[in-house]
Amino acid sequence: MIVHIQVIFLLLILAATTWTDINYHRIPNALSLGGIALAIALHTWMAGTSGLLTGIGGMAVGMSIFLPFYLLRGMSAGDVKLMGTVGAFLGPHNALLATGLSLGAGGILALLILLTRGGSGDLARRYWATFKCFVYSRKIVHAPPAAGAVAAMKFPYAAAIGIGTLVTLWWLGILQDTIGLIL
Repeated sequence: MIVHIQVIFLLLILAATTWTDINYHRIPNALSLGGIALAIALHTWMAGTSGLLTGIGGMAVGMSIFLPFYLLRGMSAGDVKLMGTVGAFLGPHNALLATGLSLGAGGILALLILLTRGGSGDLARRYWATFKCFVYSRKIVHAPPAAGAVAAMKFPYAAAIGIGTLVTLWWLGILQDTIGLIL
């Protein structure tokens, strides 16, 4: 069970990592790995062995779902570790929800970036070419974006993780309770 102090620490970590990712395109290990250690320590302190397993299980869920995207060069290792941090705070079940919502938020942010930076035409042409290739040859051939194209640019995925986590905390009623306690 996540308590208010854990939510506050998690929100501070998400704010700091989002800021550093937007400004420097990196997520410091001190924040992500330190966050994992803090979350597991807090869970263990509050619930003993059960808490330890909750923290480790949540970390494993978050990291294992993001790991394939890292291996396919779709995101950085910092993003994977940050999702592990979120999972360590939330526990396995809630980490699954936060991970799914973070992926959804990332897709929406990526689409917004494409639309606002003029990359949607190139994206449509590449996917149309992939579709035509499939229709004629029954093979799926991925047409990667050209170097320097909007679709080839990386964006600060910590923002998507932050949004997905905030929506998860709100959905679970945890965010409202914590804000009510602070105010």
